[in-house]
Amino acid sequence: MPTSLRPGLYSSVADTPREDLLKAYRDFLEQRNGDMDFTKGFSRREAWLGEAASWGSRFEGAVDAEAFNRAYGDFREVKNLSLPVLALLTFVKANAGEAYGVEVVNRVRQKRQDSTRLFHQIERLLSYEETYHTRILIGATQHFGVQVKGAWKPNLQLRLLIGTLAYAPGVFFHPILLASEISGVFVFQWMLKRVGEIFRNHPAVRESMEQRLTEILVDEVGHVAFNRMAVGARGLAAARGMAPGVMRGVIGTTPEYRALGFDENVLKEMERFDLHQLPEEVRRRSYFV
Repeated sequence: MPTSLRPGLYSSVADTPREDLLKAYRDFLEQRNGDMDFTKGFSRREAWLGEAASWGSRFEGAVDAEAFNRAYGDFREVKNLSLPVLALLTFVKANAGEAYGVEVVNRVRQKRQDSTRLFHQIERLLSYEETYHTRILIGATQHFGVQVKGAWKPNLQLRLLIGTLAYAPGVFFHPILLASEISGVFVFQWMLKRVGEIFRNHPAVRESMEQRLTEILVDEVGHVAFNRMAVGARGLAAARGMAPGVMRGVIGTTPEYRALGFDENVLKEMERFDLHQLPEEVRRRSYFV
């Protein structure tokens, strides 16, 4: 569908049998991901990561790798980071909460899913895409000469939120998940703009980080489309009402966003946020109905 004719985030889902929409999305995922083998990985995503690993540009400013890792483990340490290194830290942690949530939710919900249903098959594929988001973002550290040490540890607030979501009935689960996905699209597009500002004098590094965020945004728009199929008009309305609160939760569990400039004025922009505000490349390459 031409991007100019696409519906908005909260408009009604296309008046087409849901099974046909799901099949169309499955076809899109096959084109985008290539062979989708859960043991070997998704062939085209592995190829993309292999190419990205060859991008040899190096950030020319000073980087304290030890300070970076101290801040990775303890937010109080971000005061010791330069703005570009803080941007890298936020970049690396951007998907950590979502990846943790996907792992917990999958562990609980896969026991209730019917693997023969196309809807649940696609759910599993989208969950696996999240593992690529983490790898794509962490890959940016190659430009700064740092390595992330240790596993990210979610705080109690996030663990409680994810635990509640994992056991929520479907009528509540998908509107909350839809609100979360919309929040993800919003914050990643904000990061895209912020990276462009911070690394404007480092074009090769900026381009790498922008390409990484663009890849994730293309996926996330599709995830929004998929979750829209799982809710009715009431679910869309509920997601719209919850999205700002979910966004506040994201900022609360990843305070690096605020340190990087995500303030109340940015949050207010979410009330007017819709797909037309995304870059043309993201809209052109993504699946949305």
